[in-house]
Amino acid sequence: MREPDKIVVMGEDPEKLARDYLDSPLIIVYPKSRRPTAQMLLKKNVVKVFSDYLSYPDIEDLTLIRDTLFYLLNASYLNSKERVMVIFSKQGEEHRLFFDLSLMKIPTLLDVLADRVDREIAENVLKLSMSIVKKGREGTPAGALFIVGDIENVMNYVVQKIANPVNGLKRELRNIIDESNFDTIKEFAIMDGATLVDDEGYVVATGVYVKNLVVDDWILDGHGGRHLAARSITRLTKAVSFAVSSEGTIRVYRDGEMVYELKDF
Repeated sequence: MREPDKIVVMGEDPEKLARDYLDSPLIIVYPKSRRPTAQMLLKKNVVKVFSDYLSYPDIEDLTLIRDTLFYLLNASYLNSKERVMVIFSKQGEEHRLFFDLSLMKIPTLLDVLADRVDREIAENVLKLSMSIVKKGREGTPAGALFIVGDIENVMNYVVQKIANPVNGLKRELRNIIDESNFDTIKEFAIMDGATLVDDEGYVVATGVYVKNLVVDDWILDGHGGRHLAARSITRLTKAVSFAVSSEGTIRVYRDGEMVYELKDF
């Protein structure tokens, strides 16, 4: 049997399971109740992913494992050509599952958006969205809305209610492809309104509001106004939107439909 390219360890005490695999390409997924020990923090070859899941994997319900693999793919910890072994324990029993991602043909978010948004831009907007979910504003939960692409058309459907905060910012500091700009962009993005990102990854405006809202069945889906704006602008234009809720969920929309949802990470 072919050896796995990566090993993913998860569960209540993932470090305990990981001890036998420290010399392998290893990803440890920590539940909300645990964080790395000092000893594990020193292991530079081990990828450490911090999740907010409260339940644990179950051999009878693979939903959490599926969502974890989907997240790891979209965050580029895995790629779609790899063979992955997932290890977890339940009630003292260790379980190992093998996944050949090349055969599963799991469409990543980057694949779904490839014809609309540059892969590097989409990946970094997702990374920044996850940073907002985890850190918020000085530890307080915060939300955001990123509208990416088709900016010329988007401008017909938004209104700038305050002076554009990024007007005085040097252009190179507004490029979302450069991760050193994340902290600066995040401070503007968590303000009220949406952040507009052009096809080259530059933030062109923040604090804008979608003025043409398409309500239809939105009232039934239980999501807030930020998600209504995200959905509406993608129905009216070819843009893609990333809606980050203060409750910790990221939803991505294109053509008026949600194409991706990430919870508990």
